[in-house]
Amino acid sequence: MRAILWTIRTSREGAAALKTLHLLRHAKAGEGDPGGTDHARPLVERGVADAKAMGLYLRKEKVAVDRVYSSSSQRTRETYDLIAPGLPKAQVAFRDRLYLIDASDLIELIQGLPDTADSVMLVGHNPTYYVTALTLLKEAAAGQSEPFKALKEKFSTGALASMTFNVEHWRDVRAASGTLIAYVRPKDVGGGKNA
Repeated sequence: MRAILWTIRTSREGAAALKTLHLLRHAKAGEGDPGGTDHARPLVERGVADAKAMGLYLRKEKVAVDRVYSSSSQRTRETYDLIAPGLPKAQVAFRDRLYLIDASDLIELIQGLPDTADSVMLVGHNPTYYVTALTLLKEAAAGQSEPFKALKEKFSTGALASMTFNVEHWRDVRAASGTLIAYVRPKDVGGGKNA
């Protein structure tokens, strides 16, 4: 398994410490009840297993996250609940705004994140997370070229794309300015197949 630097607090030539963004796509969800809403779709059995595998991975790797912002949908809430044991120090907030947000609005939300949080996880949906990740990323860190290639192909359900930005303030995050430090899918850490 590839080595990942999760607690990056270094600076380049006197620049400010890095900001780290983790985009987590919700785990595999079902179709929901007939006549039900998309917002109320629950995770399927595989989604539950995949989210648990990702939670164990987060705990094992000691991923440092200050704040989590999650879509308010049932599938994102369930995904967060299953990964939460891997993020014991993170504060969480569920936001209706993150449900079906588009990529430009998500980038605006990222630029408005509190600077007191150096590491933030957003839990949400495709296609927005796929488009946002590819928009923000410029390059892959050492050892991450294959994961970057996999991300360019598909942002799998339950997958986590982690990137750093050499900025002091979230407002300075721009397109093509991030470095991918990890792209981890449930199948990479003992979960099932990804869709």
